[in-house]
Amino acid sequence: MKVLIVGAGIAGCTLALALDKAGLESHIVEARPGVDTGGAFLALAPNGVNALRTLDLGGIPETAGGFVLSGLDFRNAKGRRIAQLDGEQDEARYGAPSILLQRARLQRELASRVSAAGIRTDFDTRVLDVVQDAAGVTATLDAGDTVRADALVGADGIFSTIRQLAWPEAQPPRYTGIIDCGGWTDVDLPETARQQMHFGREAFFGHAIRNGTAYWFSNFPRSQEPERAELDRIEGPAWMSQLRALHAADPAPIPGILAAATDSAGAWPIYDLPDPDEWSTSRICLIGDAAHAMSPSAGQGASLAIEDGVVLAQSLRDHNDPSPALERFVQARKPRAEKIVKFGRQIGERKISSAASNVVRDLGLPLFLRMGARATADQYGYSVEWDADAHTSL
Repeated sequence: MKVLIVGAGIAGCTLALALDKAGLESHIVEARPGVDTGGAFLALAPNGVNALRTLDLGGIPETAGGFVLSGLDFRNAKGRRIAQLDGEQDEARYGAPSILLQRARLQRELASRVSAAGIRTDFDTRVLDVVQDAAGVTATLDAGDTVRADALVGADGIFSTIRQLAWPEAQPPRYTGIIDCGGWTDVDLPETARQQMHFGREAFFGHAIRNGTAYWFSNFPRSQEPERAELDRIEGPAWMSQLRALHAADPAPIPGILAAATDSAGAWPIYDLPDPDEWSTSRICLIGDAAHAMSPSAGQGASLAIEDGVVLAQSLRDHNDPSPALERFVQARKPRAEKIVKFGRQIGERKISSAASNVVRDLGLPLFLRMGARATADQYGYSVEWDADAHTSL
């Protein structure tokens, strides 16, 4: 079986490596001119770390400079801790900890493994059309070439071209009303074992400090959706000046971290994806953000993408016909992903609130997090084993 993968991000690279482990051929096409080195940082949850381990890639987070997070502290606009999520026992409970790392470094490590495996990757290549028939699927590329495969997988992100081509009536991503930005900067501040989450007066701020570096992000409301290139045009000094003003009244160490930062790694409108009715046809399937993009508040985007790659590769390995393999994959993954997307929306709604509602939020957040702790246990405890025998149960 030959699988054409559209998108060389975390989902696409993981799927290619999993297919290689399963003994199946894959070919990646990527619209960007090279390995994507954008973005700030992300947290790999225990389930994501465990999914990498099934592919013998468990060393990647450390090689990529990742470090262990031991939970979350939530603080109000005065700096008082109002709730916490204990993560000190995650490794004992789930077999792996949560790990924070730069997104670009994770992407480069996965891409390097793809290259070392000899998996063909064509960069600067866009898919213009896809046509499926009883025997396979044909993709037309922007250079005029066509690629024939047994199955095609859209791993091309929230604005997926494959989703638009295969399901032209599908709802587009929706803007959540929040802008996200972040980066890392050298600081002279104590280390934090847990990630610190602050409900600031005008914006939400998160940070973790390790080895003299603060990894920070800010989420702030903006009702008008920006154009996709608008935020890229803002110069660093002007952008940082806006951020410092937003957080000027917030407690330490927020102003100090932003004073030390000369720029951010970027700024991005936050979108989520209305739950698609379908993820697959008989020959085409979506994975990662193309299928279930969610708010970064869920802390599961990269982990679910990695899980998708492992589960889909095993399903394709265990069926000679892609159609039942793709159907089985969707049955295994869709309920889990939709539950986590919903959870992420609920968290995101609590990040941005008016001053009048802050008291209600501060009082209600501990209860919400206690309820969320059960959901977190379900998320972290998920595991997919790599069974070498065909027709394994996922």
